[in-house]
Order: sequence, then structure tokens, then C-alpha cells
Amino acid sequence: MQTNNNIYPAGLYSFQDECLSLLTGVLNVSKAVTYLVDNQRKPICYKTWQLQPAMHRQYMDTFYRVDPLHPTQFVEQTDATVVKMNDLVNSQERYNHPYYRDFISPWGVQDIVEIFLRVDNKLIAGFSLFTSKQQPEMRSEDIRKARQLHQFMQFSLEQSLDAPKHSHFKSFCEQFQLTPKERMVVELVRQGLSNKTIAANLDCSLATVKTHLQHIFCKTGVNSKAEITSQLYNQH
Repeated sequence: MQTNNNIYPAGLYSFQDECLSLLTGVLNVSKAVTYLVDNQRKPICYKTWQLQPAMHRQYMDTFYRVDPLHPTQFVEQTDATVVKMNDLVNSQERYNHPYYRDFISPWGVQDIVEIFLRVDNKLIAGFSLFTSKQQPEMRSEDIRKARQLHQFMQFSLEQSLDAPKHSHFKSFCEQFQLTPKERMVVELVRQGLSNKTIAANLDCSLATVKTHLQHIFCKTGVNSKAEITSQLYNQH
């Protein structure tokens, strides 16, 4: 299976929601986050479940820099699929680790399990599963379940790459020579998202999104987001 690591499978943003629902429904976690990883190894398109907005803002503003589970730590480790945070930092080091001391502990988190999905050994999506201090320590049985769920999600992702929906989307983007960022904007437009939400998902300014849309309109010969969606479905 060969894919361009700059191209996300069509519908991956909906796939995030389905996987997040699956994980939080099967595993005993207190909160969860999912994200995509762009071609510059930067997490984007965050979606959260029961995570306090203030906690997410604090992480994005400051603590991602010292996160031992940040995807930049694992982009080259193609064998890393399910990773438990407390296994990375021993109990003695946690007292002085800024991520534990200043972020994890104050928010009442006991442990985090990170699940990574890849395409052609390229990291494209991740899931962070949190347990609180009120919950029991994650056991080997919990990690085994997480690994089984990872296998199912990885299989589902690979199957979606062979689906006609993805082939049509890829063909559409190649026909009009859309750049990787423009392809991502088109995929978010297809989800019916506003320009403001697209900017938040891609961690860029509203002006940047509008510039991407102008380029897409010019390349595809349309004048609105609705026409982009219509043209995409007509091609399908």
C-alpha cells in the first residue's frame, strides 16, 4: 500500500470521532484527546472528550514542549503503537519533571496512554487516554485491550485507503493540483465546517484559510465552498 504522506485519507476527521467513541466506550478513562499529525510532524485537528478547555489551552500554550508523549518523540519509532506515560518516566523522576509537577498532577491525572496510527510508517494520528487519580492504576489487561483496539483501528484505516471514497478524493485533488494544505482545507470544507473552525483545526489564522480557499477556487473554477463540495460529489 503506497500513499503520499501529505494526503490524509478522505473522511479521516470522521474516523477520529468513531475511534474516540470506541476507545472511551471500551476503556475506563476519565478524558481523551485525538489529533492528526501534518507533514511537518505537527499535531493539528484536535478533538477532545470530557477534557476541560482550560486544561487543553494550558497544554497548547506551554506544556506540549515537555510532554514525554508528544508525537515528535515517536515519529521515527515505527514500532511505537501503544505507550504508557508512567512507563517513560520513573516514579522518582516524576517529582521533578515539569510535565508531572506543573501540569499532570494539578489537573488530577494519574496516567496517560498514547495510541498511534500510521500509514506507510508515517505517523498520521494519535489518541491520548487519561486516567484520574481517583481511578485504579492501569493494569496489563487494560494495555492489552488498548493494543487490540489499536489493531482494529489500524486495520480500519488501511481498509479506508482502498475505498472508492478515498480514491475519488485523491483523484480530485490530483486533477486540480491541490497542495497538501489545500487538500486538508477541502476535506474540512466537505465536513461543513466554518472558516473559523477550519482555522482552529489547522492552527492557522482566518486570513490563511481564506487565502487557501481563494487558491482552491481559482484552481477548481468555483466561487464558493458549496460549489467545491458539489463538484467533489459530482465527480464521485
